[in-house]
Amino acid sequence: MIKHSIKEDIIYVSIDKMDFNYRIPIKKIGSTVDWKIGEKETKGIVVKNVSTWTVHLFTTKTLEDKYIEQFKIIVQENSANNKIDWDSTFLAINIQNEYNWMVETNKKVAKKISEEEIVLNLKKKYKID
Repeated sequence: MIKHSIKEDIIYVSIDKMDFNYRIPIKKIGSTVDWKIGEKETKGIVVKNVSTWTVHLFTTKTLEDKYIEQFKIIVQENSANNKIDWDSTFLAINIQNEYNWMVETNKKVAKKISEEEIVLNLKKKYKID
């Protein structure tokens, strides 16, 4: 379970028995970003209006979906008028985590696939144009 508390306009978020402790300014918890997946030099995949903090936190550490849902509730409680597209946020988390896994796996195999192939495979799988 995610625990959170607010002190001096900062939300403290943690998960017991896990290395998951963050401090987030309450003003920024509802912020959005167009999240890019892929190397900087490439076109990659862009998912629009995702929760900046949710994607950042849950692609740095891959955690169970229940934690993402709990964090979503924390965001909604503390930023009721946000413009976050939660379906896009969950999609971005899934794609980014799979992308990270594919890149790491690719480093360990003899026959490497290109960045373009990784992105193309993800676009096909998630039906992204």
